[in-house]
Formats: sequence, C-alpha cells, structure tokens
Amino acid sequence: MKERVQIAGVPFDPVTYDEALSRIDDMLKVGAKTYVVTPNPEMVLNASRDVDFKAVLSDAGLSIPDGVGVLWASYYLSLPMPASFWGRYAQLFSSLVSIFLSPQKIRQLLPQRVTGTDLMYKIIDQSQEHGWKIYLLGAREGVAQKAITILRACYPQANFVGCFAGSPQTADESAIRDIVSAAAPDILFVAYGSPAQEKWIHYNLPHLPSIKIAVGVGGAFDFAAGIVKRAPHAMQQLGLEWLYRLIQEPSRIRRIWNATFVFINLVRKVKFGLLK
Repeated sequence: MKERVQIAGVPFDPVTYDEALSRIDDMLKVGAKTYVVTPNPEMVLNASRDVDFKAVLSDAGLSIPDGVGVLWASYYLSLPMPASFWGRYAQLFSSLVSIFLSPQKIRQLLPQRVTGTDLMYKIIDQSQEHGWKIYLLGAREGVAQKAITILRACYPQANFVGCFAGSPQTADESAIRDIVSAAAPDILFVAYGSPAQEKWIHYNLPHLPSIKIAVGVGGAFDFAAGIVKRAPHAMQQLGLEWLYRLIQEPSRIRRIWNATFVFINLVRKVKFGLLK
C-alpha cells in the first residue's frame, strides 16, 4: 500500500479509479467495516477549522482526491522551497499555471482525480458481478428513489435494497439506523453534504451490522437523478467544474471562493510554514 499524501493535515491515498475499486473490492471480500471519504479543496479547508472533522477524515479506510485543486496542492507542497521571497511567489504562480498547461506535472504524487460521483457509479457497476446490496441515504425527499430508477436502467443487475432521505440530525440517528439495518445492505452511500455525511458515517457505522463500506457522496444522487447537470467532460478534465456549477447556481459563489482562492492561500501558508 502506497504512503498517504498529507495536505494541511488531511490524508489522501494516491490511487487511480482502478486502484480505488480494487481496494474496495478487497475490503468487501474480507468483510471490513470501514468508510470512504472524498475530500475536495473545500473539505480540506473545513478540516483546517474543525479538528473533529479532520479526525473523521483521517480515520477513513480510503481517502480519494476529489478535486484538481487537491492534485495541485500535493504537487506544490512537494516542491523545494525557494530561498527568496519573490522566488516563492513565482513558484506558487507557476505551479498554478501547471494545472492548465502541464496537467501531468501535478499528478506526480496523486496520480488521478477520483470523484465521489464517478466512484459511486463504478462501485454500482462492479456490484453487478458480486451481488453487493446497496442502500442510498440522504438528499431531498424523492431524489434517491428517482436516482435508483435511473441507475437500474443503466445497471440492471445492481441490487438496490432501499433508500431514505432521512436527516443528519443526532436526534434522528437511532430511527435511521433501524430503517437502514432492516434492509441489510453491504454498501451505504450517504448524501447529506459535507461535513455532515462524513460525521454521520463515522459515528453510526459501528451500529449498522450488515454494512461493510459506507461512502459519503455529496450531490451524487442529484446528478444520478438528473436534477443537477454535471459539467461537460472537457471542463471536468481542466478542473473547471466549479465554474460550471457557479454558472448553474450563482448562490454557490461563497463556496466556490473558499474552494479556490481561500484554499490556495491555506496551502500557501502550509508551504511557507505559517500554520502550526
């Protein structure tokens, strides 16, 4: 197993989609009870402000790099520190330019952006061969059921054993555990949004007997249900999915600002030794 890459105290596994799927397959075969997290720049930023959230991410059995910004940060932090003040900022600027002009350069430590949404699709596809039972928890009322209807058309052999919108609130945890446990799934996808979904999984997974792997997937159910459109593939490859989401949902501007400029500044502070 390759050594994890640390970005502002958040660990990442240097895996491709195929390697992530192989790890998940192994976990399911041995009956491991663990969870997968999909940290993106916004989540790394949140973890820098929330010690409990950082601990939840660190305890995951698999942490995939969901964001070109994460790949950039791993590359930039690995570069030797220039001696001069201006040299440091020139290095920062040139590393950012590499995202667009030399995308392979930023993949030296983390070889591939592995998104939670695409990983969910690939796990569902792989489940057809193994008969894994799948449960969808979260999103708005009716979204998960619509997602299952569409996913069944794409993956006819997948075994979806149920769905429930639920709530990440502590007061609802016991009732939700009972509902999910009654369906006895092997895999649980949770779409409460971050950090609520990761914290919910961390605290509730030990009380869900049948589940071997849980994955926080954010807005994946909305994408699968066709409620929200994903960016064109070319924009995803260029790391511009955030721009597409901003055009679709201008109200996300604060989140986009955090995931780009504030995140870049956080990584700069880590690089310059300005954070404890």
